[in-house]
Amino acid sequence: MRAILPLLLVACAGDSVSDDLEWLQPREQLIRLSVDLRGVHPTEAELLAFEEGRLAWHDAADAWLDDPRFLDRVEQVVNDRLLTRVDETYFSPEELGVSGVDEGRLVDAIGGEPLKLARWIVANDRPWTDLVTAEHTMASPLLAAVWDIEHPGGEGWQPGTYRDGRPHAGILSMTTTWQRYPSMGGNANRHRANALSKMLLCEDYLERPIVLNRAAVDQLTLDPEAAIATNPTCQSCHATLDPLSANFFGFFTYDDEDGIERLVYHPELEEAWRDYADREPGFYGRPTANLVELGQAVAEDPRFVDCAVQTFWEGFTQRRVADGDWPELQMHRDAFEQTDLRVKELVRSIVSDPHYRARRAASPELDDRLAGVKTATPEQLASIVEDLTGYAWAFDTREMRHDARGLAVLAGGVDGLFVTERSYTPSVGATFTHERLAQAAAWHVVRSDLDPERVLPAKLLRYVNRSMVPDTHAAVFGRQLDDLYLRVTGLPAPEGSAKQLDALWRAVYAVDADPEAAWAAVVSAVLRDPRVLFY
Repeated sequence: MRAILPLLLVACAGDSVSDDLEWLQPREQLIRLSVDLRGVHPTEAELLAFEEGRLAWHDAADAWLDDPRFLDRVEQVVNDRLLTRVDETYFSPEELGVSGVDEGRLVDAIGGEPLKLARWIVANDRPWTDLVTAEHTMASPLLAAVWDIEHPGGEGWQPGTYRDGRPHAGILSMTTTWQRYPSMGGNANRHRANALSKMLLCEDYLERPIVLNRAAVDQLTLDPEAAIATNPTCQSCHATLDPLSANFFGFFTYDDEDGIERLVYHPELEEAWRDYADREPGFYGRPTANLVELGQAVAEDPRFVDCAVQTFWEGFTQRRVADGDWPELQMHRDAFEQTDLRVKELVRSIVSDPHYRARRAASPELDDRLAGVKTATPEQLASIVEDLTGYAWAFDTREMRHDARGLAVLAGGVDGLFVTERSYTPSVGATFTHERLAQAAAWHVVRSDLDPERVLPAKLLRYVNRSMVPDTHAAVFGRQLDDLYLRVTGLPAPEGSAKQLDALWRAVYAVDADPEAAWAAVVSAVLRDPRVLFY
């Protein structure tokens, strides 16, 4: 049963003010919802229907939450918390027994394992606790080969189980998770314990304030484990960190010399905690005998629910949680719990909140926390442009939206290792990436749409052909330029913009009388409009 949401306050549209909020214009509202839930702009038919009241906000949200592209957005948001999509294969294709496989495909397969479980949970309307309690992993045929996973056959990602006999507990038993968060030697899985706390409880042990006197520092230098066990300041963290660490010795390796054995779960090492901190496995005072019990303990911790709400709220609002936001988050938490932790219901609650549609607030304190203008992530920008033009920017088979480094980071994304928080602040890098993407996509559109032998409908240049020039086809040109701006941005062209684009076409055409170059310049200019990058 759907949770009762505060829909009354969002029944109005336009520039209405409710609870001191000034909302976006109707088209801007629907563009925001579509980009957030589907990663693309709404169609002109959808925008008109919303403006005219034939499409209600909650109906659009319901439909787009069931759109397959919403699952892509779930992966992107969850990766911002888990950070498993990194440009790393951990071993060479040859070492993994898949020589000849493109390394980009391998990177995508390995980094995708935890994210595909999140996708499976949402696609199958499962409770979010499956993230740590599922009795299976997820595998593509490629990942099944490299991680030795039993795969049911066929193409695509499907549930599977590891052949090494490990207990299954969602992401807690995945090889990808613990290759991404390794721990060797004297660290004794503490890095992994903190990774669990950050990923699933939104609490980082390293952010806790500690004060050590000189004697404690000297003791840590001489005998770290003795200092950790006896110093009260150390114990303020290690009293819970070390029992949590003790759960992961089945994945433990002493050093990099262990090679490919690092990929296998070793039941015989589960008791190795006795040789390190000598703290029995547990979860904040609750004894745990294995990963399954650990997953159950995590799932029953209220912080797990709080962290899920924070993760999706931050991902779909582009806001960082501040003290003043907790009443709002509690409302979404209630909706999440009332529906047995279904992610779609949580996101539905988030986008139904009046703050989601706000441009600004009368209260300076609230206005400072709102994301009045949002910035398209590299993944959203890539999918918006591909949906408009059919062009996907790729380098060495890696599309921009899957790039773990390089362009994605330049455009404000994360690489999972060195850049771990998205930047939503306008930057030179984002503008430069947007410019080059627009140029490449524009040439793709022009060569496709102006091809006299094309079979498919034109993407953007629907009213012109190669032989038309402004002097003899002024009306058609004007119609095309207005339509181009409307289709790309979702908004009517500003006054005078058609005249400026006409002048740009003429200036480029005057160089060598090439209509393709002239239209490429015009399409590129429109694709570079700030309303494509900001919404």
